[in-house]
Amino acid sequence: MKIIPPQMNVLKIDDTAPDFSVPSTDGGTFTLSERVRKGSVLLYFYVTDYGHTCTEYMALMNERKAELDDLNVSLVHINPDSIENHREWIEHTDAQFEHLSDTDQTVSKTYGAIVTRAKNDKLIGYTNREFFLVNKEMKIKYIWRAYWPTDTVPMSELMTGIRMTLVQN
Repeated sequence: MKIIPPQMNVLKIDDTAPDFSVPSTDGGTFTLSERVRKGSVLLYFYVTDYGHTCTEYMALMNERKAELDDLNVSLVHINPDSIENHREWIEHTDAQFEHLSDTDQTVSKTYGAIVTRAKNDKLIGYTNREFFLVNKEMKIKYIWRAYWPTDTVPMSELMTGIRMTLVQN
């Protein structure tokens, strides 16, 4: 097992979220600072489309879509896969969420969402499974990071964390 030390300047709660613009499956370009004007954005970084864990997790996320909508939270998925691959993935999983293509991992690296430890060395350097809730003021209000890239936060725990965060802020 290979472990790379984590980055020194990891983003924290109440940090200003780094703005970015990347291609989106909804057509055109997604820009974080523009999207948060409509409400909070939950950035979901993940390893790859078509992974076993990702496929099961997508079904659980789809089940919670209405709850996120009620909270005025947009969930967007980010990883290095191409827009074409994301579109096929969306069709394959009946995903109800926008997917962003971070092909050079600039956004993943900026957010520190990079696999630095893995039971399979081939995953080192991939985009890690992490959530960041960004509010209208571009402040990060909730963070969840996988210790191992195959780890997932239970959806009930994620939704509770988001609800509590929104109530407090």
